[in-house]
Amino acid sequence: NDKPEMSFGIAHLDDHSIRRVLTNIAPLQQRDYIVMEVKSNLLRNERKEMASKWAGSGFKRKVAVMMADPPAVFRKRAQELLLQQKQALADIKFKIKLAEDKKRKMSEKRQKLLEKERARALNKQQKSQAELQRKRDIEQKKADAAAAGVEYVEEKVEEALEDEAPDAEDEEDAEPMDEEPPKVELDDEEKRETFRKSIVPDLTSYALNTSFMKFAVPDKDEGFDEVSFDWGKEGKCREFLKQWKQQLKTTTRIEELTPGEWFTNRWKDWQKALQSWHMKQHLYKASVAKKALDRAAMLQRRAATAAARERLMEMRAEKAAADKAVAEKAAAAKAVTEGETGEAAGEKKAEGAPAEKPAEEPSVEEKEPDSDEDGDDRVDFDRLDVFGVEDALDVGGGEPLFSAFGFEDWTMMSLRFELHLLVHAFKRDVNDPDRIGIHVEHLSFYYNKYFKKPLNHKFYGCEVIQELLDLTRDTVFVNRKSKVVEAQLPEEMDSAGIFIMLTEEARRDRVARVDLGDQSARLKLSQPMNPYPGACAGSPVAATAAVRPPPLIGALAAAQ
Repeated sequence: NDKPEMSFGIAHLDDHSIRRVLTNIAPLQQRDYIVMEVKSNLLRNERKEMASKWAGSGFKRKVAVMMADPPAVFRKRAQELLLQQKQALADIKFKIKLAEDKKRKMSEKRQKLLEKERARALNKQQKSQAELQRKRDIEQKKADAAAAGVEYVEEKVEEALEDEAPDAEDEEDAEPMDEEPPKVELDDEEKRETFRKSIVPDLTSYALNTSFMKFAVPDKDEGFDEVSFDWGKEGKCREFLKQWKQQLKTTTRIEELTPGEWFTNRWKDWQKALQSWHMKQHLYKASVAKKALDRAAMLQRRAATAAARERLMEMRAEKAAADKAVAEKAAAAKAVTEGETGEAAGEKKAEGAPAEKPAEEPSVEEKEPDSDEDGDDRVDFDRLDVFGVEDALDVGGGEPLFSAFGFEDWTMMSLRFELHLLVHAFKRDVNDPDRIGIHVEHLSFYYNKYFKKPLNHKFYGCEVIQELLDLTRDTVFVNRKSKVVEAQLPEEMDSAGIFIMLTEEARRDRVARVDLGDQSARLKLSQPMNPYPGACAGSPVAATAAVRPPPLIGALAAAQ
């Protein structure tokens, strides 16, 4: 490391007191010195300061510039060191593997010994049981012989000695293993490398990122007596440093970058708009739900009225039938007593009976529900041209284009705008034409710096950041050549409604693919406590369902 951290616990070393003493004493000693400081030797002001300390000492101040193409001797030495470094890493891996194999073999050997011990113990137990059974048999035979008056002669059994032969596997384990690690060679890509990469870099990432823009080729006017260019001519060295800085601008991040006023204003405007859109969706869904409930209540009242009317008609029919039966019985009885026929008695009775007043039916003055009532301007939402609407907040009948948005859609729309804003704000704030944009590897760093929150691709169900950018390729994309994130939309727009349209189009495409059986089209977002990330804190908007409210006809059918 160029300037390692001093933390030895010795005061004079940690506070650089000894360094200052050595710097002051060095010019008094008549000897050659080499100042090996990578960062200071590349910065013009620090080179001048260092040269001024040796101005009156009689030393010849010389600068050796080593840039551009190194000589063959340097390349050869670099390849040798690279090979040694690669061999050392291979040796470490080999030793680790050797230790793991040895540990595994020892474990297997212990397991085999345990199995053998178990087999011996089992064999011994079986022999003991067999011997015990043999003694019982002998005792039984003796008892049987005594009962028969015969003398029992015990047979002698010779025990066979078992010789355990050594296992072939044990002999194999005893063979010594090859302790020599394999030799490695440089591949074609490594052979093309000029400088080997050290485990500990010469400059920390922070030191390099904050100073490389000030790196410059030394001149004699900085106080040096001689400036030599060992690896190439002065013009070639300057061109090499220019190209190196240009390449580094793309691949390094700016540690001290702060968001500008333009970004702050646009971000506040977006939060206000997002909050109003949430409220608009909430009010629209509440209105649709209220209308559905009102119509359902109306249908329920109508069904109750129809049921009451039907019941009344049934009661009238039953009363008429009962009256008719009573009249027929009375007529029959009178005919018997007076000698009149049933027909004449019935006609006479009918002529003399007063007409019965019909019962009043319940009146229904409720207006017939009209399916188009309060919805004359409604459109077929599913067939609507997303990019052809004039007002995303009212596509017809007060319905906004984002009426079907769920948690996933609000989240992805916020991400689209944030990435769009970040790409344009970065170019404004760096104000450097050589920095063409944000490198994809530094996208999370700048996202956190601008929005004060991490860009976690795992939250969106993605394994790498590139998969996340693929989800928003209608807003930003990665340049294949430079690996820089670029915007699809212009910096200034009349309205942010384009992000509503892009999100609605993506939602429809996702739903259609899922309906066709493509489960990979589903978003795998992790839902946090706040259902709408990106909305202002304290927003009164409640979480809504991720599906569109049922159409009016569906609500009436459900009520029936």
